[in-house]
Amino acid sequence: MKNYMAILLCLALAVPAQAKKEAKNKKVAKTECTKDAAVTIVTPQDSLAYAYGMAMGKQTQDIMAQLKKDLDYDLPLNIIIKAMNTQLKGDSAALLLTEKQLANIYQQTGNAINAKLAEKRAQEIEKNKKDGKAFFENLANDPGVQKTESGLMYKIEVMGTGEKPTAESQVKVNYVGKLLNGTEFDNSYVRGTPQTMFLNRVIKGWQEGLMLMPVGSKFTLYIPSELAYGDNGLGPIPGGSSLIFEVELMEIVKAAE
Repeated sequence: MKNYMAILLCLALAVPAQAKKEAKNKKVAKTECTKDAAVTIVTPQDSLAYAYGMAMGKQTQDIMAQLKKDLDYDLPLNIIIKAMNTQLKGDSAALLLTEKQLANIYQQTGNAINAKLAEKRAQEIEKNKKDGKAFFENLANDPGVQKTESGLMYKIEVMGTGEKPTAESQVKVNYVGKLLNGTEFDNSYVRGTPQTMFLNRVIKGWQEGLMLMPVGSKFTLYIPSELAYGDNGLGPIPGGSSLIFEVELMEIVKAAE
């Protein structure tokens, strides 16, 4: 891979006679390019040509790395270079695949990648759910934690004395959101601005948890995935994740009269 660009440039400059000789012999000759294979850059066109070659090489490397990651494919570099060399020469008769075959290959590869990613995602969701189940089973042993019928668990850090919101209320809160592993994905304190929201527009765990809190309260909410974002997840929150929120209810926002 380190000599990929040197090999590509060397083959791209190969004379047509060599290509005809290879076709006649029905085999690919072994071609080696060393660091001594000089490519002289003199004109702006030379610079652009070299830059374009570098860009194509980098893109090819990225695609190869992604296919290795997604499908564990090791694409033969010599075949890639040979096909590129033939294509760049405009020798369509020497190409081994038709446009229709290319489309089929891309479609099949795309389907394989999607299937593999779906399998991987399903495994991750299952793992997150399993981790969540173990977390809540352990949390149930904490005497300071309470549990509702839905499966929401919460801990009262500070009990306020104000009014409790309803499902239709608009509330102003400060909060910190974390995954079970402690990864913080949202923090209104860091943003420096409390969040105002309608309870009927947030996740079920928030709806239920906030309605337990008088204004001035601060609770820690432990929300199972089915009361959070479920298997879909959202942004930095993976599918199947249970969540922890430290929530401070500051105000019930009254509609202007």
